[in-house]
Amino acid sequence: MNRPAELIAKFLDDKLRAGNKGTSEEELEGTLDKVLVLFRFIQGKDVFEAFYKKDLAKRLLLGKSASIDAEKSMISKLKTECGSQFTNKLEGMFKDIELSKEINESFKQSSQARTKLPSGIEMSVHVLTTGYWPTYPPMDVRLPHELNVYQDIFKEFYLSKYSGRRLMWQNSLGHCVLKAEFPKGRKELAVSLFQTIVLMLFNDAQKLSLQDIKDSTGIEDKELRKNFAVSGMWKSSGPAKAAQREGCGG
Repeated sequence: MNRPAELIAKFLDDKLRAGNKGTSEEELEGTLDKVLVLFRFIQGKDVFEAFYKKDLAKRLLLGKSASIDAEKSMISKLKTECGSQFTNKLEGMFKDIELSKEINESFKQSSQARTKLPSGIEMSVHVLTTGYWPTYPPMDVRLPHELNVYQDIFKEFYLSKYSGRRLMWQNSLGHCVLKAEFPKGRKELAVSLFQTIVLMLFNDAQKLSLQDIKDSTGIEDKELRKNFAVSGMWKSSGPAKAAQREGCGG
């Protein structure tokens, strides 16, 4: 009985995800209304909410929503249908994203960013409220010294504004844009934080075994192999400097 709830959530993710070119706002709104008719007949609404929240989190954190207005419209429809308790966490996620934009603007103007961040480095952080977002298992890794420094700079700024709070970095959600030097020229690579950690090892080495990488990064075997499989990084080489870091703290 849970399968229809999952399929409806996945269909909405597909329609609300960036890349649906040729679909007008009116057409998208009409599709959402039709989906809501089906939603009324499913029994596993808690299952739907779990899948929907997980997909919404990815769209918001990666900037992959086709339309923020459509996102808010869908949540409004769900709120009308199921009540505010059903959508409380979803609405909280939007509040976190909007507040994070303000925090990042303030960070860029702060003395910490202006005096301590190296030239050419841009850093953006999403500050997430525990309880609103899906549960992400903590993954401890050994960050390169530079990335540890960047985290500490933001932490100093954030705690100076919000004393008494605690930041916990979610390494599995971080991603970076690297400027890498290859034999045929400079390339920009949009990669996950884990992929960044591995690529930066090649600033100091031409060849590394899987065991060397595991020992240096502390990334668990399953996660390490998954990142290699996704990116084809077995063939990567050349120095890679972190040019931009986007992370998530909560």
